Amino acid sequence: MAKSIDPTLAARLREESERMREREFPAEARPSRPNRSKVYSIRLSEEEQARVQEVADAKHLPASTLVRSWILDRLKQEKTA
Repeated sequence: MAKSIDPTLAARLREESERMREREFPAEARPSRPNRSKVYSIRLSEEEQARVQEVADAKHLPASTLVRSWILDRLKQEKTA
């Protein structure tokens, strides 16, 4: 994943975002998280949380996405073991 974005593209995206910010969402629009209906809460030490965040930042991912991918990878390993 690129660490920087083309300045022309960034400017265009900012302009479009500003133009669209006051528009209402269509009435039929519904937020969804396909197949993501359960939430797990876990406790990590500050050091563990900081390490997860460091790895996520290095991969340009939200920490929750990184942790989810780790869980799904492990489940795949368990299934084939």
